Amino acid sequence: MIWVVLGLLFGLIFLGFPVGFALMISAAIAMAIQGIDLIMVPIQMFSGTNSVVLLAIPFFILMGELMGATSISERIINLASALVGWIRGGLSHVNVVTSMFMAEMSGSAVADAAVMSKIFVPSMEKKGYPKTFAAAITATSATLGIIIPPSIPMVLYGVTTNTSIKDLFLAGIVPGILLGGAFMVTSYIFARKEGHPVDQKFDVPRLGHALKGAAIPLLIPIVVVGGLLAGLVTPTEAAAVGALAAFIFGVILQKDLSAKKVYDLFSTTVRQTSVVMMIIAGSAVLGQFLANEQIPQKVATGLLSLSDDPIVLTLLINLFLLFLGMFLHASAAIIVVVPILLPIATQIGIDPVHFGVIVCLNLGIGQQTPPVASVLLTVCSTTGLRIDHVMRYCKWFILAMFVTLMIVTFIPQTALWPQ
Repeated sequence: MIWVVLGLLFGLIFLGFPVGFALMISAAIAMAIQGIDLIMVPIQMFSGTNSVVLLAIPFFILMGELMGATSISERIINLASALVGWIRGGLSHVNVVTSMFMAEMSGSAVADAAVMSKIFVPSMEKKGYPKTFAAAITATSATLGIIIPPSIPMVLYGVTTNTSIKDLFLAGIVPGILLGGAFMVTSYIFARKEGHPVDQKFDVPRLGHALKGAAIPLLIPIVVVGGLLAGLVTPTEAAAVGALAAFIFGVILQKDLSAKKVYDLFSTTVRQTSVVMMIIAGSAVLGQFLANEQIPQKVATGLLSLSDDPIVLTLLINLFLLFLGMFLHASAAIIVVVPILLPIATQIGIDPVHFGVIVCLNLGIGQQTPPVASVLLTVCSTTGLRIDHVMRYCKWFILAMFVTLMIVTFIPQTALWPQ
């Protein structure tokens, strides 16, 4: 029956069904075959989405939308340029550092990719960078949005596994910095090889001016994440505070946003939230079916029968997550698969917080690898480039992501440093 469910699921996805509906339909058909009352479908849909913590998702999305539509992105780019623009291949490093800053504001890799591709790809092309290289670094650096806090996948992981979201956010800081550094090293290698230009010389007064301009935008995520880490607010309250602060900055202080623009941003937030929530609802239905069939226990038994070596099992879990990320949306993968894999991970000594970072890194690689490749496809659709052309460069950045994944996997203190 599990093969029937998986066949239906992937078949519907390849036919173009939205992931949330594919999850619901495949689970409902399997339940009908098994003679389970289909009244359980809406019950599980409601149960899966009935969580106050999930309210953090629309607030984080709204915060990212508000900050991306105002002069904040320009201020962040100016700061990143002043910090790293003097390195060979300056604009590619500015791209990465900007993504690291923007990751503090949205928690969504797709949202970051949509904004950054419109800004960086044309400007890098004008400066003489290959357009496919610009698209590749923009797509891969956007993945930092799900590693550096706040991170929507980490919120989902925390809700699904009852793990502290505060601890998960803390755990994502060092791996996010390592991943950003890996991207910059890869960019520098290409810069030396292909003769990419230096953006501009390092200038202390310019850096000071850029810091002054970006002070308030950078303060917003610091207050949001800092308040959460200090225990002053819950994840939902932290997200709401961030959205309110971004609204005040963009609408009242800077007057960057008209009433129509605010309406459009709220509409976009609703659409993006509905996609995530439908995936969560569908995943809850499928997850219940898998639990009824005792699939988690069977998968655990199967994996443990292959080897009793923790290193081998850790590599197998990573390979499984990498494969899964190629076909499933990160939200669906977390909700459906993490409850199956987490007991195995804890049994071989992996901390649940550490495992959360491992999961997000694996699924971040999945956002760049076809056939789903949600982030890479977002950049390709924005820039009009073919995915196979962008992959010429993107594969090397994916390799950098894999190396970072291995470092974080086998050096737990990279994620568990605060504990």
